[in-house]
Amino acid sequence: MAAFLGAAAIVFDDPAFFLATFSLVLLSAALAIRFRQRMHRIVTSARITRSADHTVIHQGGTTAITTGFSCSPDHGVIIRVRDVLPSATLPDPANAVAVVAADGSATLRYSLTLLVPGGISFPGISLTVSDPFYTASLMMVSGPFRGPELDVHPHSAYERSRIREDFDAVEKDTPSIYHGAGVRSIREYIPGDDLRSIDWKMTAKHDRMFVREYTAMENYPPLIVLDLPDRSFPVPDEHMAKLVNAVSVEVVAAIRNYGSVSLFLISGVNLIDIIIGETNLQRCLATIRTFAHPRFRLHHAYRWKNRASMRGFIRKIGDAVSSLEKSEADLFSATIVQMYRKSLADPNIPVFFTQVRRLLLSLTTEEILVFSLFEGDLSHIREIILQAQMQRIRLKFRTVAGKDAEKSVSIKKALGMDTVEVIP
Repeated sequence: MAAFLGAAAIVFDDPAFFLATFSLVLLSAALAIRFRQRMHRIVTSARITRSADHTVIHQGGTTAITTGFSCSPDHGVIIRVRDVLPSATLPDPANAVAVVAADGSATLRYSLTLLVPGGISFPGISLTVSDPFYTASLMMVSGPFRGPELDVHPHSAYERSRIREDFDAVEKDTPSIYHGAGVRSIREYIPGDDLRSIDWKMTAKHDRMFVREYTAMENYPPLIVLDLPDRSFPVPDEHMAKLVNAVSVEVVAAIRNYGSVSLFLISGVNLIDIIIGETNLQRCLATIRTFAHPRFRLHHAYRWKNRASMRGFIRKIGDAVSSLEKSEADLFSATIVQMYRKSLADPNIPVFFTQVRRLLLSLTTEEILVFSLFEGDLSHIREIILQAQMQRIRLKFRTVAGKDAEKSVSIKKALGMDTVEVIP
C-alpha cells in the first residue's frame, strides 16, 4: 500500500499522497518495533519442561513425549509451539503443535518412534509468533531448550544361530510335555516314552523300567496374538476399532473363564509387547489401549522361507535335478535349490523365529487366537502357524468384515487355512 501511494504521489505530484505514504510507512515501522519488543519479551521469558515416559528404548520402539511451555505473552498475540525433532524419528501426529493459552502456558503431547540406535537428544523448540500485522518464527536451540537424551538400543532382525546346522539335517518335532502333579498310574516302559517320566525307585526295585502316567491338565488359558497393521498403509478407523474391541472382549472372557491370559502384540515381525499369564484385567486392557494402533514396522520379512521348509524342498527336489538331462523346469528348481542352500549356510536366523519358538515352548496352552487384518506380507503369520503345528497347538484366525470374497479366498490359500472367522 505504501508503494502504491508513493507512486501515486509521484505521478500526480500531490502533497496529500506524500503525507499518506509517510504516515503509512511510519505506522508500519511503529508496529514492527512493537512486534519486535513483544517477540523479545516472549523469548526472554520462555521456559520449557520436556519428559519422556521411557528414556531407554529398543530401536523401532515408541515413547510418549510431553513438553510444557510457559512465557509472558502480550494481549492479541498468538503463539504456536512445536518441538524440533531429532533426525531419524517418526512423530505421531506428524505435525504436533500447541497454541499458547492466555496465561502463557501450553502442553504438547505426542508419541515418537526412534529408528536408529544410539544417544538421541531433542535439539530445541520452534516458536511462531503472530499478531494482526506480522508473523515471525524462531528456533530456540540453546541449552535450556534441549533434552532429554534418549538411549536407543539396537534391535536386529537376525541373530546368530547357536546350534550347528547341516544341509542334510532333519528337524525333529519334540513338543514340551505338560501334565498335572498327580500320578494316575505306573506302568512298564514302552520305547518312545518320555525319559523324564521314568520312576527310578520302581525301576531299581523290579530291575525293569517303569514310567509314571500323570493326570492331565485342562482349561489352559489361550494365547491371544494381535497383529497390528503397518502405519505406512491407510487403515480404516472402524476396522481397527473392531479388531481392538474383539481382542478386548476375548481377554475379558479368558480371565473370567481361566483366571489368566497371555498377550502377544506384534506388527509383522516386530515384537511390540508380551504379557504371559496375566491375571490383572486392567493391566491387560491398559496395554491394549496403549499399543493397539497402526505401528511403524522397523523390520520386514519380505516373504522369507522357513529353514525347515527350505530343507524339505532341497530333499524333495535334489534328486530330481541331479540327472544329466534337465528340462527348463528342472533348471529353475536347481536355481531355487542353490539359493536355498546359500540361505541355509548363513548362520544368522530371524529373531522373530526364535521369539515365537521360545514363547510357545514356555507357555502351557492349547489354543492360539490370531487377530489380524491380513494385509501385506504374511510371512510372520506363516511362522506362527508352523510353530503352533510343531507344538500341536490349535489355531483360530479372526479378521474384520469388509474383505471381498476373492481376497478372503486368497488369504486362506496363502496361509493354508480352512476357515477365518469374520468379526461383524
